[in-house]
Amino acid sequence: MKYDVLSLGPARMDVFVDLPPDEVVEICSMDRQRCMIELGFGEKIAVDSMDFAIGGNTGNNAVGLARLGLHPAIIGPFGDGWTDKQALEILGREGVDTKYVQINPGKFGFGVVINYQGERTILSYYPRLVCNWPEDQELEAGWIYLTSMGDGYEGFYARAVEWAREKKARIAFNPGTRQIKAGMQHLGYAYNQTDILFVNKEEAESLLNQPDMRTDIKVLLTRMRELGPKVVIITDGQAGTYAHDGTKYWHMPIVPAKVVERTGAGDAFGSGFLAGFICGKTIQEAMRWGTVNSASVLEYVGPQAGQLDINGIQEKLNATAQVKVEEI
Repeated sequence: MKYDVLSLGPARMDVFVDLPPDEVVEICSMDRQRCMIELGFGEKIAVDSMDFAIGGNTGNNAVGLARLGLHPAIIGPFGDGWTDKQALEILGREGVDTKYVQINPGKFGFGVVINYQGERTILSYYPRLVCNWPEDQELEAGWIYLTSMGDGYEGFYARAVEWAREKKARIAFNPGTRQIKAGMQHLGYAYNQTDILFVNKEEAESLLNQPDMRTDIKVLLTRMRELGPKVVIITDGQAGTYAHDGTKYWHMPIVPAKVVERTGAGDAFGSGFLAGFICGKTIQEAMRWGTVNSASVLEYVGPQAGQLDINGIQEKLNATAQVKVEEI
């Protein structure tokens, strides 16, 4: 079987809880550098709404690619609880092949996303799960999407990168929290083989051991590319997105969006950019695909309700034609 992309890692079900503003006290500085929500200890707090959706970078990526007309499969560990079974059912309906998912009996993953005034706080549970690379000798793919995994990911990561080298598959890498903390010492081999690296500005600073937020973005892009990736993408919230391919630097501003809930916006950028790139778009065009896909996700609860199909991407591109990628 030949896939466009193998999305690697676990997925799960999350519950999205919307807090009513009269039940909480928000303490937030004007620059939003430090923000807290206070909930009364021992209180029972009514919520405005509750929704379930697939969570996790892997699932978000795979669904986004499928909606944009690509043929993705997931390789990763799942539990056998009802939440994991529901996640697999939804993925199948979205057109994501789950035949290579490895089930871990007695385990399950889950997340609680608390939404308040467009910002979210996530309570995340990923148990330690076992996943081995498939033995299917006929498995083929043009790309692998390497992203967040929990404890015990090291062997799976190493085999995935080795498989990509053997099969001449290209690698898109969006490291998770554990992978960022592991740094180059443990994951240098993955960065060295990466074609497209997706990180946010704080992650780039952490990887480079350079926590000075005043660092020029072009310096960050250059130093990140020196780690090995052919193309580096750095997202920076309201400041937009930056890219570097070793020759040129680009900046894509955000596009207007009515922010309802922010979960999955980064994943939506990644799937939009990667789908555009695979479909032959330039880096600049792929940045626009990712940006409008991300903006759409912000307008819905959950990471996938707003993910666009090809027609939706084109409509958003037409509606935001005045927002352009600029060389910097």
